[in-house]
Amino acid sequence: MVIHIDCNNFFVSCELVSRPELKGRPVVVANNNDNNGGIILALNQPAKDVGLKRGDPLFKVPELIKRHNVEVIDVHHQLYHDISHRIMKVVKQTEMVLDFVQYSVDEFFGYMPEDEPDALRGYLQQLKDLILRETSIPVSCGAGQTYTLAKTATHFAKRYPGYKGICVLTPDKREKALGLLAAKEVWGIGRRSVKTLDMEGVRTALDYAQRPQVWIKRCFGVTGLRTWQELNGTPSITFDGRSARQKSIMYSRTFAHMITGKTDLLRELSNHAVAATRRLREQQSLCQTVTIFIATNRHREDLPQYTNDQTLRLHTATDDTTQIIAAVSLLLDRIYRNGYLIKQAGVILGQLTSSGGVQLDLFSPNQTMEMERKKRLMRAVDAVNSKFGKNQLHFAVQGLEVSEDQPAGFMRSHKA
Repeated sequence: MVIHIDCNNFFVSCELVSRPELKGRPVVVANNNDNNGGIILALNQPAKDVGLKRGDPLFKVPELIKRHNVEVIDVHHQLYHDISHRIMKVVKQTEMVLDFVQYSVDEFFGYMPEDEPDALRGYLQQLKDLILRETSIPVSCGAGQTYTLAKTATHFAKRYPGYKGICVLTPDKREKALGLLAAKEVWGIGRRSVKTLDMEGVRTALDYAQRPQVWIKRCFGVTGLRTWQELNGTPSITFDGRSARQKSIMYSRTFAHMITGKTDLLRELSNHAVAATRRLREQQSLCQTVTIFIATNRHREDLPQYTNDQTLRLHTATDDTTQIIAAVSLLLDRIYRNGYLIKQAGVILGQLTSSGGVQLDLFSPNQTMEMERKKRLMRAVDAVNSKFGKNQLHFAVQGLEVSEDQPAGFMRSHKA
């Protein structure tokens, strides 16, 4: 069966590893601060119990935070990525899970050649206990015939205490489980589809699974059809390479303090570009488009508001950080406006393809030789940072100091 492992309250759980004295107290992780202008990104159950929710702006809930002595911790993305890699390593070393891949920083998929529910539950319990013992991160586990059903099983494992963090969704229980799951909660059904589903009376995952295949394809296309097939027990989603190959890679950040200078903004966007491009190489992909976006603080109605984004299509798909940073700089020149305090910015690498084959530019001479030279450079940078720690080598445009929670990649050494 396909298995799904989901870390519980991951950002908060990571912070509690080094601050165990906070266990039992309401804790939130937020991209603080700027006059309490941050957003709650994650929270533990005690924080939920006092009425806080993910996505709450801090400036709207100061009384709740003060009254219940809520601990507010700044987000540390690099810490979370490091712990996620440790979980990958711990599970792979057991050799219990086949085709184990990382779907996101706190989610993983794999396969176990076992269909007997009790035996499978026992193996998942071993994994759950091992991850907790080795990393101090609590996880929930689900198993099903397909990726979507395995993720559905984890949904129930997290919400029903009787499952004790493990749910095996066997074929005979599939219809009952889908009947209890809202259609909008199904993995693969996007927010844009919810309105159509409501209009057509599709309330649950079972309603969706029982609709005619022709109707599903007409309304929701190939992606919706794959979800329909997966809910009905037919595997239709595949992951390539060492990790789940994504359609796009996005790195964004809501800044602790608003940024007005173009140089500072380029530095932050370059950090995102380096992190995204390294992820691109890790999953052995190339990108064809680069998008950047910037936005002011929409919660500060007293300030001038501005949002913009722009996309550049590259002549040749690439995983070369120098090209991506150059594209980011060009795009920023196009959309930057003086006088606005920027609160959020991000980089998106799109139209991803496998690095196994590249469509070359017919009018660019010596392209193969140049691409190989750049690949050697990127491999050398990745090797140094892998051996001596992230951020040891980084591009000069990233500044003298690279943020601890941003992965770094002509470059300047912290020790130089």
